Amino acid sequence: MNKIINDKSDISHNEDDKLLQLLGEASAKLPSDEETDLAWAEFKARHQRKNNNVFIWISAAAVTLFMAFSLSFFLNDIKDNSIRLYTSVESPVNITTIEQGGMIIVSTPPKETTEVILPDGTNVILGANSRLEYSKTFMDNELREVSLSGKARFNVKRDEKKPFRVKSGELQTEVLGTVFDINSYPGNYPSVVLYKGHVRTGNQKERVDLFPGQQAVVNEGKKLDVSTANLDKADSWSKGMFDYDDTSLGEVVKEIGTWYNVSVMAKSASLLETRVHFRFSRTAELKDIVTALNDLRIANITVNEKGMIVDSI
Repeated sequence: MNKIINDKSDISHNEDDKLLQLLGEASAKLPSDEETDLAWAEFKARHQRKNNNVFIWISAAAVTLFMAFSLSFFLNDIKDNSIRLYTSVESPVNITTIEQGGMIIVSTPPKETTEVILPDGTNVILGANSRLEYSKTFMDNELREVSLSGKARFNVKRDEKKPFRVKSGELQTEVLGTVFDINSYPGNYPSVVLYKGHVRTGNQKERVDLFPGQQAVVNEGKKLDVSTANLDKADSWSKGMFDYDDTSLGEVVKEIGTWYNVSVMAKSASLLETRVHFRFSRTAELKDIVTALNDLRIANITVNEKGMIVDSI
């Protein structure tokens, strides 16, 4: 029964058998030296071509794989080239107060604020995802000093002999007795809004005096920008409201992200400059806030495992 040759490998094996026979391994009659040299040369040439083909195929495959990987990396880099406005931070599930090394540390979870009365009688409203740290021996020190990460309202008990100082990121704010807000969430430009009294605030580069109705913000160049504050808008967080009037979309979604502790990314810088008029309760669920914002038909906002994504409609 004749064997049916199905592929090129079978053809190659048969041809090799014939050559090996010529080389005397499968023939009773020894070939001449000339026949042996010719057969051996053909045998080596065939396998050299096969190896070259294999090498070329492997090389081509490697190049293709590299190009595919590079393209995938490049495309992923493009997709991930979003504007990150806020990155979620590690925060507790409930309001916590602990003592550590003679310091009192108060931390808040998303969507919750808490009231803290300091040893000198100063009242603090600590915002969501925030942390306040102060000395247990507060009144024994020459300087009343606290550290803040996040947001807080300070109603400072006046004491002319002991100034009150708040360290918050790059800002250091010092007062005798006054009412002011500090916003120093990670990734945001630290700011101070003054309601009553007088404060001196600044960083290593400069310091400024603020008067009621003014605010100071550390800009991208780490300079202090002083301007008139909208006190009603600034005060809305302590009353449980999101309240924006002619405010940039970027500022709105950033503050929403800090309140719910959800990372915020945007696909367009120009979109973030769109002016927004928006008012909503801070007790609402994030999905309801997003629905209300989308109803404005300004942007397409979605929430997934990566956070809140702001894109064009």
